[in-house]
Amino acid sequence: MSGAESAGSPEVSEAAEARRRLGDALAALRRIIGSQRLDRRNAERSHVAIGFAAVAVLGKVIDDGPLRMSDLATAGRIHPAALTRQVQALEAEGYIERSPDPTDGRAQVVRVTPAGRTAHRRVQQANDAIMAEQLSDWSTDELVDLVDRLEHLIIDLRTSPDARRDVTEHE
Repeated sequence: MSGAESAGSPEVSEAAEARRRLGDALAALRRIIGSQRLDRRNAERSHVAIGFAAVAVLGKVIDDGPLRMSDLATAGRIHPAALTRQVQALEAEGYIERSPDPTDGRAQVVRVTPAGRTAHRRVQQANDAIMAEQLSDWSTDELVDLVDRLEHLIIDLRTSPDARRDVTEHE
């Protein structure tokens, strides 16, 4: 740590305060994203009654499917028990179907149905309309900057400090 960054310096206090504020903001965002209120609002708009977590699973199956349940859990970074609940809900709505894996009868493969593609598109359109309303006073540059910074944050949070250090030491 340099002299300018020593404990108790204004730079450290400002950085610590910024990290605290970031933690608070992320906690608030997590509550908003996971709220039933937001799910209801999106369901009213899209006429599709599935929650945020199920939408994420459906999107992963659309993007990467068909997938074995284990591969879907890994790709979506979802605990297998939580994934099973989401898949059951999506299957009950007719948005996905499961079938035995042809190479391993013990495993199941998940694939999207045409109704699932339609539902996902409607949810995405409703979400886009909600975001457009909520962020109507943001400029395109502000939105792009936020997305760029969030994507950077996501990468950093998914990567251990040791792995980041290894990458920078070998550049």
